[in-house]
Amino acid sequence: MIPAQYQPPLPLDRLILREGAPGAGDHMELDVLIVGAGPAGLACAIELANLGRREDTEINIGVLEKAEALGEHSLSGAVVNPKPFRELFPDVPDAELPFRRPVGKEAVYLLTAGRALRLPTPPTMHNGGNYVASICEIVRWLGAKAEALGVNVFTGFPAAQLLTQGRRVIGVRTAASDVNRDGTPGASFQAPNDLTAKVVALAEGTRGLLSQAWCEWERVVSPNPQIFALGVKEIWETKRPLDRIVHTLGWPLPSDAFGGSFMYPLEPNLVALGLVVGLDYRDAGLDVHALFQRMKLHPLFRRILEGGEMVEWGAKTIPEGGFYSLPARRSGDGVVLLGDAAGFVDVPSLKGIHYAMQSGMYAARAIFQALTTGDPSAARLAEYEARRVRPPRQQLVHRARSAPHAQHAPGVQGRVLHRGHQSSADDADRGAIPGWNDRGGQRCQCEEVGNPGLTPGVSKPRRSAHVQ
Repeated sequence: MIPAQYQPPLPLDRLILREGAPGAGDHMELDVLIVGAGPAGLACAIELANLGRREDTEINIGVLEKAEALGEHSLSGAVVNPKPFRELFPDVPDAELPFRRPVGKEAVYLLTAGRALRLPTPPTMHNGGNYVASICEIVRWLGAKAEALGVNVFTGFPAAQLLTQGRRVIGVRTAASDVNRDGTPGASFQAPNDLTAKVVALAEGTRGLLSQAWCEWERVVSPNPQIFALGVKEIWETKRPLDRIVHTLGWPLPSDAFGGSFMYPLEPNLVALGLVVGLDYRDAGLDVHALFQRMKLHPLFRRILEGGEMVEWGAKTIPEGGFYSLPARRSGDGVVLLGDAAGFVDVPSLKGIHYAMQSGMYAARAIFQALTTGDPSAARLAEYEARRVRPPRQQLVHRARSAPHAQHAPGVQGRVLHRGHQSSADDADRGAIPGWNDRGGQRCQCEEVGNPGLTPGVSKPRRSAHVQ
């Protein structure tokens, strides 16, 4: 049984509203509305504001964020490529960027129940020149920079519905607050608000509801279904410092599950660690949270954590499908998709933040041209697609195009290790697994049509996990 085949269809009649639909309270008009104040959305807002200043053009930009404060829905602890920060803030030295420390030493281990076997670091996972950072701190820093440029950041307002005019997206309607379970208004009820704009950028993050709704409404498909993973993460104050970033594979995962763990030093006595597991595992009783608790008892982690204290914890899904799971279009009439909402994650290098930011920056340039010409049509915003596919960024994502589906194949990690030489690991990182073609191989050949509940969708997905 594949759960993805039994999902109920998205309620498009409730998610897609026509212009002037009744029920809204206040109304606000903007030039550009960005849904989601994560790295992608804020990078888009900052680049757009900078373009407006350079060209002496006033642009009314709004960013809608569901969290009560910036960064509250962002999990701390990541290794970040600084390139988009340097491009976005060319006058800011690296020492003033929102990073904790540069990556020094790094190690990759294969875990058994009681041992940690050191492996050569795969080429795609070399992190020289990258930085360890807190994602929530990055978001707060970017938010402050955006507001300093005149961007309106609205926190505590979840976007619940898309507003449309014909086939064009013209804005969003926020969720009403204090609604009883039976749908009646509560004591402190506030009606939803309508925010309209010439262009709407959807940067909701992984499995964004409005992004799904738009893809299904427009029948936007992808060659392969998206694959999701669940990442469970904790922040610990420790007695013993960690002197390197650590990645692992193997135990405590079963052989038919894809995933691994990480441990990053944020400060001499502050560590971020977590476990990421692909949601296409076969055992319905597998509990990622329980596996994570077992993992912390392994000597590799226990020697760092013993005597320490957990200070934060959380979990999120990660889109791992790669190049061939990207929606066929990431733009339309009055709308663009950014970051995790589109699936811009490169699994072999374990990177997504800088791809998300770059997608936001490329989208901002296309949006600015659309506003300048007064033509926010699908044809004009398709320039975002043209910018996105240019090297060097797309080369890396395309090079690893088959890797996510190949790596999620049952037992592939064990087969690669059994071959026993570095080139085999390199092949796995690139997705060059014998018997697997560019579109995910025999296990992932699907008809490219839309399907209720799957966005982007295929008719009968094979071994994919969809979270709603």
